[in-house]
Amino acid sequence: MEKKNTRDWIKYDENVVTRYKLMFPFYVFEHWWELLQEENRYAKTKYKAPKEFNDFLAFLHLFLPYRAIEGVLSALAEMKIIPTSLDYSTIWERVRNMDITFPEASDELEVIADGTGISTTRGGQYVIAKWGKRRDSKFLKIEVVMEKDEFKIVSAEVTSNEVESASNTVKDLKEKGKEVKRFYGDKAYDTNEIYNLGVDVVVPPRKDASTRRGHPARRKAVREFKKLGYERWRDEKGYGNRWLVESLFSAVKRTFGESVRATSFAGQVVEAKLKFWAYAWMMYMANLVVGRAKGFEVKK
Repeated sequence: MEKKNTRDWIKYDENVVTRYKLMFPFYVFEHWWELLQEENRYAKTKYKAPKEFNDFLAFLHLFLPYRAIEGVLSALAEMKIIPTSLDYSTIWERVRNMDITFPEASDELEVIADGTGISTTRGGQYVIAKWGKRRDSKFLKIEVVMEKDEFKIVSAEVTSNEVESASNTVKDLKEKGKEVKRFYGDKAYDTNEIYNLGVDVVVPPRKDASTRRGHPARRKAVREFKKLGYERWRDEKGYGNRWLVESLFSAVKRTFGESVRATSFAGQVVEAKLKFWAYAWMMYMANLVVGRAKGFEVKK
């Protein structure tokens, strides 16, 4: 009997539409003055727009440069959708200084960690396809930790040390009272630092991994891997789940692009993180409202 993977496509379509709909803050539009009054109550500098409006600005910035956003806000103000517009400098400052946070993680979770590159070379894929990859092509490396079961982003950090970043994320989760049951990663995470976290680690060991040195749990894992062989180890440990993070990277880049427009390093870091921030909240809110359209297996 043949098996086929499919999903509830009607629910999936509704979920995708809802993701974008919820990123437009109609509540902020409707309650602008009440929110602003509360924010300005003890502020030394009086604000023209509530801080809740910043999320909308950041979302727009993933598609539009700051000058274009100023034009959009000006049009919204003329149509009386918002009471006032914001200038370029104000928009820039609000987006660049945003406190980028992600939806709260589950109380019990298994996490997958991996890094991906975001291009800082302007010109996009067309230029690369036509003229080839230039020698001065540069990338930001962004480390992402996600929940396995909920397909939820826990953290996204631009870093040169992916092991340290992932380790700090797991430690932060534990400090918040979360129970991290398992950690998935590729060979880059085969380090004592990861095994010191005290969670079940599903990471293939490096070729030169020793069974005599290092953390006891790592030595035990290396012996088990050598005894079982890769394929049996992969199946018994569920290592195939690690590829969920690759699906996440693909979804984020297809939605918001593989490169950043900013020219300064600080701006590039913010823009890269905002891609994952926006996708995390879009998915989280749509799943709350519509429900998640998971794939399922059917027999034919």
